Amino acid sequence: TPRKIPGRPSIQLSEEADDEIRVQFHLLLAEKIYPTIAILLERLLSAHKDFPVRSETTLRQHIHRLGFTYQMTSKIDEVAQEFDVQIVRHPVRHCSLNPIELAWAALKDYIRKNNTNFTMSSVYELAAEFIAGFDDKAAQDAIRHAEKLEVTYKTADNFVENIVEPQSIDDVSDTEIDNLSDDSDDSTDI
Repeated sequence: TPRKIPGRPSIQLSEEADDEIRVQFHLLLAEKIYPTIAILLERLLSAHKDFPVRSETTLRQHIHRLGFTYQMTSKIDEVAQEFDVQIVRHPVRHCSLNPIELAWAALKDYIRKNNTNFTMSSVYELAAEFIAGFDDKAAQDAIRHAEKLEVTYKTADNFVENIVEPQSIDDVSDTEIDNLSDDSDDSTDI
């Protein structure tokens, strides 16, 4: 929570003001306008000149208190839902879990191993050759490999959370640590 400014009274909104925030929020959604704090505050102040909230920070606090969350849906999500298609989204910065990245790495490795002329035309030909040979079996292998790595990551994460972390809680007091460090300092003087 933000630091309270001395002398500034906190704003307690009435139930009607909370309802007005909800109404304006949903009106923005109905008009297909992304409901940012700035836009919502502008709407509230234009609809009610005496609205008690005047700053974006205060409005943000009240919106969080009301439990508002909104995430814009994309056209892709809407079309996928319409045709009952599941979209798989890969975690950011985990390229080993992305089969496309695995295929890209295989392409670069193929070019690296077979490039003897070191010209752009030979790189282009090798890339075309690799892509022509990359059939559905190769794609399925890349997907299976990514799924296998995902299981490995989950197993390792589970191991750390359930085995390693509970054992890493140290009951040694600060004075015992200080005594141990004093003893180790004495042993280094040779």
